[in-house]
Amino acid sequence: MKKIIKLIPVLCITILNLQCCKKELDPEKIVLKSIEAHGGIDKWKSAKELSYVKTTILYDSLGSVEQKTIQTHKNIFGAKLTAEMKWIEDSISKIILLKNDNISIYFNGVEQKELKLKEKYRSAITGANYVIWQPFKLLDEGLHLSYEGADVVDNKNVYTVKVIYFKEDGSPDNIWWYYFDQRTYKLLSTMVHHGDTYSYIENTKYETVTGLSLNKERKSYRVDSLRNKKFLRADYFYEILEFN
Repeated sequence: MKKIIKLIPVLCITILNLQCCKKELDPEKIVLKSIEAHGGIDKWKSAKELSYVKTTILYDSLGSVEQKTIQTHKNIFGAKLTAEMKWIEDSISKIILLKNDNISIYFNGVEQKELKLKEKYRSAITGANYVIWQPFKLLDEGLHLSYEGADVVDNKNVYTVKVIYFKEDGSPDNIWWYYFDQRTYKLLSTMVHHGDTYSYIENTKYETVTGLSLNKERKSYRVDSLRNKKFLRADYFYEILEFN
């Protein structure tokens, strides 16, 4: 009984120390260290244009190829994003343009004005810009970052930062978890909860053209809420065409 009583203060101190350590790890500082590891804020802010080819291969739950898409993206950075996304799908040439917050859609040269299509492709083109600029987009205003603790992901020690995105009406939308290497602070992987599904995305290769260590190859897995892999959902490949 005396030994137990003596152990209580020790356990209390240990728990307090662990809590203090967690509080000391500020999520914004983790993100800033990661951005420095990826090339730095100044280099990112000086970017004027980024063009790249993105190849997406989707798989079904049995591992068969479901769809392969090759898109060309061109982003011009200024007060507002100007973006262009081009590809061929089912023999239809598709071009999506974002300029001054307006979306223009062309299928085989014919403009499409349906509201649902505009909403769909606005999400697609802004989402593509968001993904290519991870982790830099975590500097966006209005984001609430929370530190979720240390973890081991794919046999690597990581710091986990959680971000919740909200819809215009204020209700929760997507939830992202970012996993940063504890040693290098590089962004190793992410997990996103969208609707009823969870996806875990590994950054398997970084590009070296821009000096910002952007994604070059990624693998996306369908997972459960505990990050247990169910099957490989997608492969993503990026080729930088132009950066200045």
